[in-house]
Amino acid sequence: MKRKGISVYSVLVNLFFVFLSSSYGEEIKIPLKELTFKDPTLRSIQGEYNIKVPIPSRYIVKGLRLHLEVEKSVALVKERSSISVFFNRKLVYQKPYDPLIDIVSADLNLPLDNLEPYNDITIKAVHHYCINCCEFEASPELWSKIDLDSSYILINYEEKPILPDSILIRDYILDPKLYNPVKLGIITEDKSDYYLSLATKLAGYIGNYIKYRKINIEYFSQELPVNKDIIVIGSKDFVRKLLGIDAKYIADIGILPNPKNITKGVVYITGNSPESIRRSLFSFMSVKNEMYTGMDYYLREFHKPDIKEYSTLISIPLGKRIYLKQLGYEDFKFSGIYPPPAIVEFRIPQGLFIKKNEKILFHFAYNYGAGTREDSVINIYLNDRYVTSLKIEKKYGVVLKEEDIKIPAYLLQGGLNRLKIEYAMMAPGGGYCISPNIEALRGTLFTDKSFIYVPSMPFWFEMPYLEYFIDSAFPFSLEGGMAHTAIVITNENEKFISSALTLSAYMGTRIFFPPYNIELSSNLEEKKDKNIIIIGDSIPKSVQDRFYLKISDEDIKIDIPLLKHIFNGNLLDRLLNRQQNVSVRANINYLNRITDQVFFSMGQSPFDSQRTILILYSKNEDQLYNSTKNLFEPKFAGQIKGDVAIWDFYENQYYTDNINEKYYIGNLPLIQKIIYTIGFDPTLFALSAVAIVVILSLMLKKILDTREKRRLEGEL
Repeated sequence: MKRKGISVYSVLVNLFFVFLSSSYGEEIKIPLKELTFKDPTLRSIQGEYNIKVPIPSRYIVKGLRLHLEVEKSVALVKERSSISVFFNRKLVYQKPYDPLIDIVSADLNLPLDNLEPYNDITIKAVHHYCINCCEFEASPELWSKIDLDSSYILINYEEKPILPDSILIRDYILDPKLYNPVKLGIITEDKSDYYLSLATKLAGYIGNYIKYRKINIEYFSQELPVNKDIIVIGSKDFVRKLLGIDAKYIADIGILPNPKNITKGVVYITGNSPESIRRSLFSFMSVKNEMYTGMDYYLREFHKPDIKEYSTLISIPLGKRIYLKQLGYEDFKFSGIYPPPAIVEFRIPQGLFIKKNEKILFHFAYNYGAGTREDSVINIYLNDRYVTSLKIEKKYGVVLKEEDIKIPAYLLQGGLNRLKIEYAMMAPGGGYCISPNIEALRGTLFTDKSFIYVPSMPFWFEMPYLEYFIDSAFPFSLEGGMAHTAIVITNENEKFISSALTLSAYMGTRIFFPPYNIELSSNLEEKKDKNIIIIGDSIPKSVQDRFYLKISDEDIKIDIPLLKHIFNGNLLDRLLNRQQNVSVRANINYLNRITDQVFFSMGQSPFDSQRTILILYSKNEDQLYNSTKNLFEPKFAGQIKGDVAIWDFYENQYYTDNINEKYYIGNLPLIQKIIYTIGFDPTLFALSAVAIVVILSLMLKKILDTREKRRLEGEL
């Protein structure tokens, strides 16, 4: 009953604040789940949780409020249990836990006098289930949990006017502190392949630069929108005309306020010729932040970096020690009975051929304090699978200890890998009736001495799998600059172009490198030698013939071998009226209109056996654009698997299956390729076994015949 009363009160308070704040600025609401990924459970007799709250540089903050909901154990006593909140190291809230209330709710106005670019919210909880008796400091009853879904930050703000200062390009327009989704527009002088390719490179760079944000990029035809920051690519005459610039000379790169809204910026990238415009764009994508200070820029020369295939910058180099410091990690510090684990993320290339007996090496440099009990351990996990534990052996602690941990390479997964180091420390003398010294429980993982070593392995990978594209834009990311990738649009519809730009931004967030070499075209014939992404409302016949999924204006046809039809998948079971013949023909949408579906399909290129084609198809141009924005949503992206995925946006559900033929990309050594091919093909395996038996039989017969001949001749 008390819980319901608190909820009603909280709603009334929220409505009051909304009414009060709406009169003096815009508001943005950020759920705490968008700001942190750590486990929100606080354990033991005291726990602490830290959240970083960024404030975009262009915001003039008028009000900052935290709505916090914390679920707690019913065993906690009011007299000794409490929760506190600190904002930038200042106490802003403290309250005892009430045993009659399961969920604590609080609305806090946070002080604005000490705002920083990245602000610290620290939530501390003290847990006790006993007043005048003994308690175990690690008891499972001692816990509270922050509800990250229901808790949020409410920022009331105004935007600063845009000034003609180029530093604002990175600090305002491409500020990594901006909240989701980051919405940008791109305008090009025309819709030629040349300019649209430049826009596609720029979109990929924006995804690479901003990182960890949802990015929506919309294409506009020579018209400035009011509510978006815009980047313009074109000749100087075009820029002058579009922005109403009277000056005879304008720079190659600059920024101006949008004439329709001075809080939105217009960045222009220009030159006196197509080649100089391209050079300006590449320089914009390459120059460091600190170089952009002043009104504008004139550029003279630019050298594009040379990136080779299988040398993607998103993955750690193979056959080389990679220190955790090189991955961007500072030393991890641990304190308390249940400290949050250290999570080290690293990527290996998709497509590695990993042998079962291969090992990777994790060199672990660490220490622990003198107050740590000798039965404490440090647990090591790779991709959430337990690897080993290191025992804490010395009661006086160690200043530095180093261990080599060999981990089976098959625990690796192509793309993102997560190494977790979990300190499980207990205080000496703890337990019933003894007060433990929790502050003595300390430890550090030294990132400048700890390293990962993954041995060199050949590239040989089974395709097609859409989940590899979702994870790391594979196989288009085999080369960081995407020299072998082209996006082909079926027509120059603005929504299709917007879909291509947003998709390029998504790939930029996956490859962590500007895609200098990606191209966009409306002509498939000119891009046959590349990995191709087709976006639009039609599929060329030369591609359709290679794919089992065939889409026309009337219906969908799936041609698959009979055995594959019987034994394969989800999609056929759920969506098709199955028939006992080699071909299956059915309309998939429950409205009997394929225009209300978005199709993802991946398969081998009909033009080059080592290349891949990815299709994004729909007759509904708006929903096709929305499907590319969905890629930034983990709940949707995680549903895209197999080689065919169909998004029914009425149900907001993806249906997936493996339909198209499998193929391999890479360069596996010949002997290994023969062994691999035989081992994974039942028919070849059986034929090889028969052949080996026949050969051995012939050899044995030859030996016996020779022996018999020698015996008859009296030699034996």
